[in-house]
Amino acid sequence: MTKAKIIMIDGEKYIHCPVCNRLVQLFDVCECNWENTGETNIDGGPNKLTLKEAQVAYAKGQKIY
Repeated sequence: MTKAKIIMIDGEKYIHCPVCNRLVQLFDVCECNWENTGETNIDGGPNKLTLKEAQVAYAKGQKIY
């Protein structure tokens, strides 16, 4: 598994969402609905889709619930 690059802003940890690339707080749910778990390629966690499935769906304009 690849660790996401953590960005510190005002003492809070942020990463770029691996699905849509928005800046989002670590372990938070992004606007695209991907729950950031701290790992960029985790599967079987809180998200219903794998990261790859979510990236494809997002690129097609589909919801990734």
